[in-house]
Amino acid sequence: MVKKRLKILKFKNQDEGVVGIVVAILLIGLIITAMAFVQNVYVPKWMGQKESEHMGEVANQFSQLKFSIDTLSALGQPNTQISTPITLGSDEIPFLSTAKSYGSLNVMPNTYKIKIVDKFNEITSYRVGTIQYTSSNSYFIQQSYIFENGALILKQSKNDLMISTPLFSVTDTDDLDFQIIQLIGFGDRTSASGYGTYPIQARYSNSEKYTIYNVKNITIYTNYKISWQNYINDLLSESNLIYLIEETNDGNGIIIRFFDTENSGFPDLNLNIKEIKIQISTGWIE
Repeated sequence: MVKKRLKILKFKNQDEGVVGIVVAILLIGLIITAMAFVQNVYVPKWMGQKESEHMGEVANQFSQLKFSIDTLSALGQPNTQISTPITLGSDEIPFLSTAKSYGSLNVMPNTYKIKIVDKFNEITSYRVGTIQYTSSNSYFIQQSYIFENGALILKQSKNDLMISTPLFSVTDTDDLDFQIIQLIGFGDRTSASGYGTYPIQARYSNSEKYTIYNVKNITIYTNYKISWQNYINDLLSESNLIYLIEETNDGNGIIIRFFDTENSGFPDLNLNIKEIKIQISTGWIE
C-alpha cells in the first residue's frame, strides 16, 4: 500500500508588508507637512527678503539715474547720452510655490509744475515730467521711486521722503539758484512693465539761463508736497529770508511766500533750465 504525503500549505506572515505601507504613508505625510510648514512659514520670509533686496537694488539704480541726469546737465553737450538700467521685478524661488514680483516704469509728462510770481505780479511757469517706478510686490511693502525735477523721492504707503535733493540753493546774498530739469518722453517708448531689466536712455537737448528779480512767491505743484516742503524749509531756514510755506488753496501743491522787510527784501531767482529727452529702450530710437 502506497502512502501519500500530505502537503501542508504555510501562509507567509504579511505584517512586514503592512508595516512597509504604513511607513511609506507616514513618510509621505511627514514630507507634505514639512513642505506645508516651509511654504507657510519660511517662504513668505524668504520672498519678503528677496523683494526687499530688489527694492534696495532699484533705489541704487535710481540714484545712478539721478547721477546720470545731473552729469548730462553739468556737461551741457547736445546729443550726449547716458543709459541707466532699472530692474522691474525679482524671480521666484525654484521648486516652491512662489510668485514673481513685478513693477512698472513710466515717463510721466507735466506731473510737476513750478510758478514764479515777482513783485509786479508777472508770472513765469514751467511744467516738468517725472520718471516713476512702482512695485507690485507679493510679500514686501509696495514702494515707488520717483525722479522729479532733480529730486529723488521714495513713496511708501501714504508717506513720501526725499532721499536725494535737487540743485536748489541760497547764495551769499540771499538770492536763490534753482535748476529745473525738464524731462521729455521721446517717441512712444516711455513705459515698461514686468520683471525684466530695462535701460532708461537720457539724452541732453538744450538749456537756458536767466534771472527773475524780486520774487514774491514760488508755487510748486507736486504729488509729493511733504518732501518738497520739508526740503525747502530746511534750505531757507539757514538764510536771512523772511518766508512762509503753506499748502495751496486747491491742496495740490505748496506756496513759498517771501516778505519785503527792512532787513530782507524780495530775493532774485537765478534759473538754469535743462531739457533732457528720455526713452525706455535698449538704444536711442528716432
